[in-house]
Amino acid sequence: METVLDVRALSYERFFQTSGDLLAVLDRGGRFVQANRAFRDVLGYVKEALLGQSFSMLVHPDDAAEVRAFFEGDGEGDATLRITKRLLHRDLGARAVTLSLRRVTEDKAIYVIGREVYAQESTDAARRREEVLQKMQATARVGGWEVDNRTGDLYWTEETYRIHEVPAGFRPVIETAIHFYTPEAIPVISAAVEGCMRGEAYDLELQILTATGRRLWVRASGHPVFEDGKVIRLVGAFQDIDDFKRRELELQEKLAIIEAQRSAIHAMSAPIIQVWDGVLALPVVGTLDEARASEITARMLSAVVAHAATYAILDLTGVESVDEATADHVVRIIRSIQLLGAQSIVTGIRPAVAQTLISLGAGFAGARTVSNLRDAIKICMRGK
Repeated sequence: METVLDVRALSYERFFQTSGDLLAVLDRGGRFVQANRAFRDVLGYVKEALLGQSFSMLVHPDDAAEVRAFFEGDGEGDATLRITKRLLHRDLGARAVTLSLRRVTEDKAIYVIGREVYAQESTDAARRREEVLQKMQATARVGGWEVDNRTGDLYWTEETYRIHEVPAGFRPVIETAIHFYTPEAIPVISAAVEGCMRGEAYDLELQILTATGRRLWVRASGHPVFEDGKVIRLVGAFQDIDDFKRRELELQEKLAIIEAQRSAIHAMSAPIIQVWDGVLALPVVGTLDEARASEITARMLSAVVAHAATYAILDLTGVESVDEATADHVVRIIRSIQLLGAQSIVTGIRPAVAQTLISLGAGFAGARTVSNLRDAIKICMRGK
């Protein structure tokens, strides 16, 4: 007999937890002793947050008087209260619920049965709402999806089907959905989905191969939905970003070409010439701005090290005018060369440039100055 009672108790507990109705047990004071999953889901609470809490506190303040009167009334004798009240959701919103509260004196408990009351929506209004939603998805090229971790069922919205270009009647499952991705993207999305099942959200830009064989850039995101600390569902968005992504990649390619051309032009405008063993010459033409001066310095220092140069000639013949910033850049280049142990020689300073340097108080300390490149090379040859 004892074994039979245990099985019956187990059956009722499963019935209590799996019922679609809102079921709860309160003590005589109206505090929660137990609440089933449906009750917790409707109000957004976890089990621990409800246990011991007063049922009256979950009733909307404008609706609570009748419930409090039932709890505070004569506790002797069984009694039943049938009402439709607004219960407070955890997000502070309200849910209309039809309730039956039955006080059983023998059990020293109050049993609660409830069902959420949904506002009835006309067929036309529902159809219009669905049409607007579908048009929004089509315009933004964004679809949605959902996976039930308990059953493994995968749901796609209409736009998600369209993006995949699947035939009518196609039924998605997780495995086939993942294999729409290109071979190089499959390991990435597989790891992301596995992580999402552990509670980690993801947001990726990857390529898929549609059912018609087209390569398509998509943005795929997924978020876990928790219940009692466990991930029960995955929900996410799926967006066609192919046009945007291809324009972005095209822009990056053009920017890379422009940068390569810019570097080539800068290299040609300031070529580093090895005029003799251990002797380098750098003809400077035009204006020296911050970016160009930094590039020239880096290239010159690399050349000094690579060629084990003992002399570096800076030829300013092509510089027709200088300002304070240009003079400072030249001084920095000279000092950088000297720090590597090479001697600096400046040539080709025009009279107008010399006057400007004097007025600015700029000097090339530690560097020799000569009138032309020929004289500079002679000095280098004698020094060697």
